[in-house]
Amino acid sequence: MPKIFNLKFIILIIFISSIFMRNKKSSNSLNKNLEIFETIKHKLQDLIKRKISYIDSLYIVGKYAFGNFIITINNAIIFCEYFRCKKIIIESYKSLFINNKIYYQKYNLTIEPNSRIMYNKYSLKKHLDFFYYKVKFINLGITGNINRIPILREEIINNLPKVKVNPHDLYIYIRGGDIFRRLNRSFKSYVQPPLCFYKSILNNFKFRNIKIVAQDKFNPVLELLEQLYNVKYVKNDIKLDISYLANAYNIISAKSSFIVSIIKLNNNIKFLWEYDLYIWSKYWHLHYSVYNFSFKYMIYLMKSSEHYKKRMFPFINSKRQRKLMIKENCNNNFDIIPPRLS
Repeated sequence: MPKIFNLKFIILIIFISSIFMRNKKSSNSLNKNLEIFETIKHKLQDLIKRKISYIDSLYIVGKYAFGNFIITINNAIIFCEYFRCKKIIIESYKSLFINNKIYYQKYNLTIEPNSRIMYNKYSLKKHLDFFYYKVKFINLGITGNINRIPILREEIINNLPKVKVNPHDLYIYIRGGDIFRRLNRSFKSYVQPPLCFYKSILNNFKFRNIKIVAQDKFNPVLELLEQLYNVKYVKNDIKLDISYLANAYNIISAKSSFIVSIIKLNNNIKFLWEYDLYIWSKYWHLHYSVYNFSFKYMIYLMKSSEHYKKRMFPFINSKRQRKLMIKENCNNNFDIIPPRLS
């Protein structure tokens, strides 16, 4: 019989901060009744070796971008399915998207926001890699569908502004922000589609209105699309952006956890266009590639050229790379991937 781990709370503190990453200190000074898992990658193995089969509650503390937040909750749910948690408690600022308790009946699990998370007498300021990059569910014997985002959908959608989306409109999500603001070596896998990818779609498919959703205009393809086509750049706050994309019927995606997470919340989507950048990274391919998930919509997938791959990866936002995003030629061929519900 596996041992039962009789702790009231297991606290996993999550801070994505390079400062804390460079300052990993031993947790030996903490009370032995508190477990801190420095990297889930290794500690999952440790939990299994110790035959721990039960963890009462999981705390999620720290600031995430929306896409990373959704992925984190998704992975926390899977973690709790295995370790039979009763609660996942989310720090209060996340009530931007979750205000009420969510009950996951299949596993008797409650997900709830809490503005007053207490850590007993300990102030835990420890960087931890949560599930976003480090988790390997295969260590738990978990295979198959690992998408739990539909559990969150109703609560998140109800917290978004109500919007009207026409089934014949196209929404283009373009990744901008930090990866394009300066020469940057922190986002080497975040290669974005070239201009020709968007041109191939807009020249061959007809839409009533074409709207671009982006954080800013730092991505070099955005202003050129405005010049070449009758498109409208929609600058909203994050909740409106999410609401439009979560309700859109036709979406052009980009390489970003933000849009991938929103698409998994979207019950309306009929057609998705992607530039296959995930094959270059084992991690991205495992967690984001269309080949690893079930979906209810049609996907038009354009494969990137070897030429683009060699010059764009690793991505550092150099002048040469930005120029190639504009000058690259596409073959205009799309692989058509039908819905896959298994």
